Amino acid sequence: MSDEIDERLARGMATALELFKPGSSSPPSFKYPKEIAEDWNQFSVSTVLGDVWGRPTLEKKQRAMITIAVLTATNKPEQLRAYITAGLNLGLTREEICEIILHISVYAGFPTAIQGFAVANQVFDQIDQAAG
Repeated sequence: MSDEIDERLARGMATALELFKPGSSSPPSFKYPKEIAEDWNQFSVSTVLGDVWGRPTLEKKQRAMITIAVLTATNKPEQLRAYITAGLNLGLTREEICEIILHISVYAGFPTAIQGFAVANQVFDQIDQAAG
């Protein structure tokens, strides 16, 4: 069983490096209590990035689009910030990200889209500032 877990974690770590490139201007920085941080990180990376993102049927760019839409619709700004960055790292354009958020406005509401655009704007500004 430990070999399976190690394989899942390795697959998840490889995916994480694609999504959140080292030196990225807006890497995710989720904070967890020290009592659970190591276990949670291994569990979440293995499950989310190893098992789900590692599946072959959808391309990672498609998964990023879905994730941006869902995180916008469910108002998860911290995670949205991370996955907008991931989407850009996978080749999504700023225009595509804005179009995803606009698209969900008719399903999740205009206020939700406005919040999503605010997060996208923060990420874009942070990237522009880092670029100089």
